[in-house]
Amino acid sequence: MDVKSILYKCRDGYIGHVGDGIFVYNPLSEKGLAVLNKEAAFVFSLINDQRAISDIVNLVQKEDGSATLKDIQSLVGSFIDSEIVYINSPKSKSFLFDRKPTHFGVWMHITNSCNLRCTYCYVHKTPDKMSEEIALKATEKIMLSAKKHNVKKVTFKFAGGEPLLELNKVLLAIKRARGLGVEYGIELEFVVITNGVLLSDAVCQKLKENNIRVAISLDGLGEYHDKTRVFTNGLGSFKYVEKGIANIIKHKIPFNVSITITQKNIENIPELTAYLLNKQIPFAFNFYRENPFVHEALEGDDKKLVEYLKKAYKLIRENPPRHSVINGILDRVSFKRPHLYACAMGLNYIVVRHDGKLISCQMTQDKVIGSIADDDLIITMLKGNFIEPTGLTVEGKKGCRECQWKYICCGGCPLLSKEQKGTFDTNSPYCSVYKELIPEALRIEASRLIKYGSNGPKSLKQDIQSPYLS
Repeated sequence: MDVKSILYKCRDGYIGHVGDGIFVYNPLSEKGLAVLNKEAAFVFSLINDQRAISDIVNLVQKEDGSATLKDIQSLVGSFIDSEIVYINSPKSKSFLFDRKPTHFGVWMHITNSCNLRCTYCYVHKTPDKMSEEIALKATEKIMLSAKKHNVKKVTFKFAGGEPLLELNKVLLAIKRARGLGVEYGIELEFVVITNGVLLSDAVCQKLKENNIRVAISLDGLGEYHDKTRVFTNGLGSFKYVEKGIANIIKHKIPFNVSITITQKNIENIPELTAYLLNKQIPFAFNFYRENPFVHEALEGDDKKLVEYLKKAYKLIRENPPRHSVINGILDRVSFKRPHLYACAMGLNYIVVRHDGKLISCQMTQDKVIGSIADDDLIITMLKGNFIEPTGLTVEGKKGCRECQWKYICCGGCPLLSKEQKGTFDTNSPYCSVYKELIPEALRIEASRLIKYGSNGPKSLKQDIQSPYLS
């Protein structure tokens, strides 16, 4: 490392304080968040896009005469490896974005039937369901298209309605997919998205035997859940869901809880968060989206969202779990890697309807783009993206172009923007919420890394320590 090299801080980086040190997040890096102790933070503060490494060494030695050139070079090397500092020029954006997806996601809409009548559901309830013939054909065509496009992994998500009403068909499709996965050399993952009511001992045993992950909807504790997630007779489902969760835990099935935030449960979100943290249950927050089948205003206002999510975040920050939660605590916001699109619709994600028709998003059941009879389902997916202009990225959205978080939230759900603002090429109606809460989410991750250190999961982990300054 040339001591004459000028050091530059990452562009659009976010710096926050945590404990005695700081954390640094580079939105244009895959390395995640870096936590710097007090001494490392001091060295980082000396970098001003003008000083060379030799200048930094001289300034450090004024504070600590025992610090050596080798010490500082090693620490600066850690900064560079973490991509919060660079020499000459940062990594090109094309390296991050010009990659062909190798992971394909498929939403299998197994049935329109459901044992609940959740008041905000976007699915029109009918007796229609996927036949065994369609389930098998859809699975075969998905796997064939994945093989043709050199896809390395396919995730099948089985949903409805309530997919556990058609568990035998789910298991049939999974058995066929596994056989083809072995033949084609494709990794597979299976998830059932359920309201949790039917998670009996017998059902959980089948899920365990078939290595199926579960996503359970839970919107609050007791009456808060029961305000919206009800049976056909109007009675709430909380006690049944709680029993289902207990069965899932007993059978040691990987699962997470999906929480939809509405006006009716927003005040309970902190209490629900504490409940889930105490039970060490992974969870994710989703914002309610209006749809044609809902006849009451359920969308929470921005001030309330920020107020109650900050309360929930404080609980998480004070008692962070070992696993990272940062990618699930703010609707449509992902810190996994910089990205240009808010979701995978039209890129590497497709929905198979119960009748074998293909749609781009489960929220647009009436916008058919093809069927499982098509020659190549991935080509159908790519051609069927209905976002206008075609291929619109966050860099083309008004209000997003200069935002430091544009590669994290990507302007939010484009369908929501279209519905509320009349156009796809604009920032999210939740933009102010994102800007307020993204730094808070980063603080949670920094607190988790400090608490668990090298014993914590590697996701979003960069823990930079400097022992060289007194």
